[in-house]
Amino acid sequence: MFKIATLVAILTVLSKLLGLARDLVIANYFGTSMMADAFNLAYLFTGNFFIIFGTIGGPFYSSVVATLPKLKQNKATWYFIKNIILKTTLALTAIAFTLFLYKDFLLKFFIDEDKLEYMQITQLNLDILLPLIVLCGPIGIVFAILNCYKRYVEPSLAPAVVNVALITTVLLMGDIANGIALAIGTSLGGILSFGFQIPGLIKVRSKLLEHKDQEPEPKNNHYSKILVPALFSTGLAQAMVFIDSFFCKGLEEGSWTALILANRLIQLPLGVLLTAFLVPLFPRITELVKEIKLDEIKRLLKKAIGILTLLCIPASLVGMFWSEQIIRLLFERGEFNTHSTAMVSSLFFYLCISIIPYVIKDSFARTCYCFGDSRSPFLVMLISIAIKVILNFLLVERLGLNGIAISTTIVSFISAIILFMVVKTKFK
Repeated sequence: MFKIATLVAILTVLSKLLGLARDLVIANYFGTSMMADAFNLAYLFTGNFFIIFGTIGGPFYSSVVATLPKLKQNKATWYFIKNIILKTTLALTAIAFTLFLYKDFLLKFFIDEDKLEYMQITQLNLDILLPLIVLCGPIGIVFAILNCYKRYVEPSLAPAVVNVALITTVLLMGDIANGIALAIGTSLGGILSFGFQIPGLIKVRSKLLEHKDQEPEPKNNHYSKILVPALFSTGLAQAMVFIDSFFCKGLEEGSWTALILANRLIQLPLGVLLTAFLVPLFPRITELVKEIKLDEIKRLLKKAIGILTLLCIPASLVGMFWSEQIIRLLFERGEFNTHSTAMVSSLFFYLCISIIPYVIKDSFARTCYCFGDSRSPFLVMLISIAIKVILNFLLVERLGLNGIAISTTIVSFISAIILFMVVKTKFK
């Protein structure tokens, strides 16, 4: 399992480095400008769905991983897979169309009425990014299917495909047409990354259809039981981002972009570590839950979280002590000036404190899903949102943009403690 984790980590590092290159290119062309804010706000409604719902660890992925290993591997299982992909695609298409119709109404909550140009550019970006909503479900399902059948390369490299497409598009188009190169490159990358998974899915299909038995298609009761609360829980996590965006409304231009950049830098070590362990560990825990081997689950979980925590400590300390130097070295060129560096580095400092509790929180939430318990992470998320709103209200007025980062860190600690207590009850 840890050999697989190493392989996935290496592939994820490649994708994350390309993600860093993407952010460097965007910062060079757009800095913390209005065009960058417009893209990032439009991305909040579209690309964030793709990242949160459609990647490894998302609700579609977790639900399939918690269901597929328990099914017999035959023709009926393939028809089950095909059915959930089709239904998911249709449902997400309806959501994308609804967003297209009501985008003007939604954006008014995040953009002041006198900022007409900002509103128009954001609307244009949002229209171009809508395909990402449709893709987030199918791609998350396919990632899980491939991982369950021991195919790790394609899902791990998918983010790299998105980043290469975005970088290439921005380098070719630059900042023309109000920066829509960002939206075009992102949507193109999402489509290509899904296409990158198709050969692996075809091989899985062939393997399942080799069986000649005619058993009835498995019922999706267990899948739905995990998916529905997981969608709500993840949607509530998405609500956290919307809350932060709302509190950025009255702050200076570029505040939302600065917060996005700081968060993406934090996700560089987190993405590598969590993805490396999510892929081999949690399908294995699901199998052990089925076999009722609680001692083995406890051993694996302790070892994984221990290693993750030890790896996160240096990442957290380096980010805290050299936050300004890191941001200046990486981004300060082109349109990204010294003021941009000051904004992002201050946020980065506070968010680095949240790295360790974030890893623990996420690991325990995934463990709950393996036990078939999606209710507990959902309730914890409800509590976290309530605390987040209160803290943002209290801190942003006094500390400005830094108040959002501080509230995020506090909420991560609280969530990690509560989920630890929940998981502990599973072994009694």
